[in-house]
Amino acid sequence: MSIIDAFKNSVLEGFNTTISGSDIVFGMCAALLASLFILFIYQCTMKQTTLNRSFCISMLLVCSISAMMVLTITSNLALSLGMVGALSIVRFRTAVKDASDTAFLFWAVAAGITSGAGFYLLTLLGCLFVGVVCILSVVLFDRISKPYLLVVRLEAGKDPNVVEAVLKQLNLKHTLSSQVQLESHTEVICEIGLGEKQRKQLSKVKEIPGIISVSLVDCRKG
Repeated sequence: MSIIDAFKNSVLEGFNTTISGSDIVFGMCAALLASLFILFIYQCTMKQTTLNRSFCISMLLVCSISAMMVLTITSNLALSLGMVGALSIVRFRTAVKDASDTAFLFWAVAAGITSGAGFYLLTLLGCLFVGVVCILSVVLFDRISKPYLLVVRLEAGKDPNVVEAVLKQLNLKHTLSSQVQLESHTEVICEIGLGEKQRKQLSKVKEIPGIISVSLVDCRKG
């Protein structure tokens, strides 16, 4: 046997000519269960006030479709090469608004690939590990100060520097963004980092003489 024949045999041995029904059922069911778990973690950790229905459906479909593709690739060499060539010309132009959504999509694809390849233990342990990391990261970063915009309106003629003076007394990190003096009032806008406990201290800003209104705007993107 020549070296070329030996190489061909070694390559072809890695592909099954047929896929059993049990492999298909187990692979697709494992992908479905993994996608449901990913969707559950997404719902628990998402920061949006409303659930993105189309994105949730996309995660369920992406995981199952990835498993189906891997099942096809592992069964036939010709189909695998053709599918790789077909996917190389596909361009996805849908914009993902949140960076964390991209991570969840990659997670769904990885779970589908491992399920379709028959690595069910890897799918189970991998999903559990990533899920725990995701929850821990959310709990950890929730304790960190979050960016806000503090909008303070003062009566006309009042010194706007008194707002920064109060923030310094409260030891709150801030940066003056804008300061506008009009005939009717003076508006001061500061970028400020606040934790859950520090938000209560802002009540002292309302005690400044000549305050018209105090607004706190959440400027988080995710």
